[in-house]
Amino acid sequence: MKHNIRFAAFGLMAFLSVSLISCKGDDDNIPQIELSEEDTTRSAQADGILEGSQHVVESAYNFVENPDPGAFPIFGASCPTWTYTVVGNNISLLIDFNPSCQLQNNRVVSGQILLEYGPLINGIRAIVYTYLDFSFDGHILTGGGDMIWVSENANGNRETNLQSDVSIAFANSTVTGRRMGTRTSEWVAGANSGNWFDNVYHIWGSWETTLSTGFQRIATVDESQFLLRDFGMCQEIISGVMIINQDNITGALDFGDGTCDGIAIFTVNGIEFPINLN
Repeated sequence: MKHNIRFAAFGLMAFLSVSLISCKGDDDNIPQIELSEEDTTRSAQADGILEGSQHVVESAYNFVENPDPGAFPIFGASCPTWTYTVVGNNISLLIDFNPSCQLQNNRVVSGQILLEYGPLINGIRAIVYTYLDFSFDGHILTGGGDMIWVSENANGNRETNLQSDVSIAFANSTVTGRRMGTRTSEWVAGANSGNWFDNVYHIWGSWETTLSTGFQRIATVDESQFLLRDFGMCQEIISGVMIINQDNITGALDFGDGTCDGIAIFTVNGIEFPINLN
């Protein structure tokens, strides 16, 4: 008997509905694998929402504190508004998107984000970020976390290390979620080109998503198998491996070899499930 399973991708893409398109192996030997479709969809949404909102946090800091803010045009000319306050060695930066602001990457945000930090020491700065009634494409975020901004890592690149504890009220749903974990983003290309769409990032970390339904999922990306985002090639992750633990199942989601083909392979118990990310 062939078992057809439909579910949403585990990944950092924002709101990408996916479905199983084929199985590899003899039909009679394929084990029954049950995945909770709705909960998996929500956890994938949480990944996309957090990836997008944390990119806003990083971009806001770089926009204000980098000597060449023109290299970060994700923000428009009319929004947001910026309130920069210095008290001694302490700085607070309030980014206000109200009533609504469409970013250059077409995401719509509202509310505020507060960044608080001290002096830059040896090219490193510790930042506390807080979402204040902040919405990302209609999803409400509260909470925040810590960000370590590194002007030059061992590879000579800028890097941000985020630790987050964020609650999400999903749009058009009574389900809520909580994301806790760490995420490192190394900016490997496009840092001073003057546009955002040639930026290339290596991303890795580990995070846990818990939904109000009781569902839990842990995702881990090792630094050696980092997720690759290359905005000049694709709006999706194009390579890297994410290890997923959910529903008493452990699997590996492989995003490919760098080709923008919209396909990732989810492998469970040696069975490969090609996933259409489009």
